[in-house]
Amino acid sequence: MMKIRKILFLTALLFAMIRPLEAQNVTISGNDPAYAGSELVFYSIDNYFCNSEVKLGECTVAASGSFTAAFPCHNARLIYMYLGVFHVRFFVEPGFSYEVKLPPRTDKSPEEEASPFFERVTVYMNILSIKNSGGREVAAGNELNLLVSRFDEMFNPLYDRLAVDAAMKRPVARLDSTISAFHRGLPRTGNRYFDGYAFYRSGLLYYAAQRNGVKYISNAYFAGKPVLYDNEAYMELFNTTYDKYFMYFGRTGDAIYDVVNVRESFSGLKQLLMQDGVLPADSLCEFVILKNIYDEFYSDRFSRRSLLRLLDSAIVQTKIERHKELAGEIRSKITGLLRGFEPPAFSLYSQDSTRVTMQHYRGKYIYLMFCTTQNYVCLSQYELLEKLYRDHGKWLQIVVVSVDDRLSSMRNFRNRNGYRWDFLHFANDPDILKKYDVRIFPTCYLIDPEGKLALSPAPAANEDLERSLWLELNSKGLWQEYIRKGWMEAPKSTDKRFDLNL
Repeated sequence: MMKIRKILFLTALLFAMIRPLEAQNVTISGNDPAYAGSELVFYSIDNYFCNSEVKLGECTVAASGSFTAAFPCHNARLIYMYLGVFHVRFFVEPGFSYEVKLPPRTDKSPEEEASPFFERVTVYMNILSIKNSGGREVAAGNELNLLVSRFDEMFNPLYDRLAVDAAMKRPVARLDSTISAFHRGLPRTGNRYFDGYAFYRSGLLYYAAQRNGVKYISNAYFAGKPVLYDNEAYMELFNTTYDKYFMYFGRTGDAIYDVVNVRESFSGLKQLLMQDGVLPADSLCEFVILKNIYDEFYSDRFSRRSLLRLLDSAIVQTKIERHKELAGEIRSKITGLLRGFEPPAFSLYSQDSTRVTMQHYRGKYIYLMFCTTQNYVCLSQYELLEKLYRDHGKWLQIVVVSVDDRLSSMRNFRNRNGYRWDFLHFANDPDILKKYDVRIFPTCYLIDPEGKLALSPAPAANEDLERSLWLELNSKGLWQEYIRKGWMEAPKSTDKRFDLNL
């Protein structure tokens, strides 16, 4: 126990010395003629609660196959690319230059491109050479990607063995000394990211062995240490340790429900959670609160309205700029598909190769449908949409986001069939499927003239959509105005779809 305490103390001392770094460029280059003309885009996770990503940089592969991308980076972090069927990952450090070899080009098939459920194969980037900010070659043994790879080779078998022993109810003798011995076998690198990665990954061994509770892990790994927002291992252990923390705290009484659902007090919530000694630091307590607001939003334990007000209070009250940013990002994420809130923004190319955003349709109702031109259910919708466009096109904008292999296929399909509403191709913003939670085709939404979600989701065109539209117009008092303007015909008294008493 004394040995592991010494390790924890030294690690805490190391982290206490860490200061934010000035942004330095990361440069990534290589040559692969197979990718000529392709756009290479580099991403990283910006928020490990929502798993929201940020675009770091991009470049176009020249006809010769050469490419170079450069982007600013404050801290070492995991980055990734989407290349056909591959999800390519690697770690970068500020000021470093990486010569890389891309995986063999393997484009997605039309079926894979059209499926929102297709999962890419995760691979690690083949790095040919690395130079530091001084232009010197980095020795392979000190390179972050190799350090992480070697660590995982040592860590994974131990983790699996402890997990199997726990599952089989076999006692784990001297767990602390086992973890301490594991630490002694790690290389002494001085690389801040790797030291944090190894330290926090090791904390998962306690969970594998089903030993030591939240309070022990919190005190040993988080209390008194800086929050490593961009360290994958830190965030994995953090999310595991404080998972459903509000719920477990609520088992001791109703105080947390009162402060959240009744008082809606961010400062009161911090004071309450810091009373039990698990969250002694203000910064750690706020971070746990933000995680649990996000996690609890779709549960039935806390009021959504109250959780949103807590987020608003966090944005105003926190003195930590990163927490202010996180609270805003979480708010945007959880309200993104709620009725009465603005839906996720997009920027997509239309059938005539014009870039279109949501603002393009402002002032009309928008019936937004995600479909493909190969899906039978989608095909059955299009004739119904044509009638909808003919009857209501003056006030209702129909927009189909097409998940087809290429824009030209979408354009040819629209022109061949004579459809008059807009088709937008998803490829310019492939994450739009995640943003709109597209799990099946078709998936539909109705957006009002002010740009807020009116129906989320909206019924498909063959599910008595006109009645839903009528009810929406009636709730806003708009149908009389639209009839007066000649934008729609008054419903016949015999048409049961418009009987509000049904």
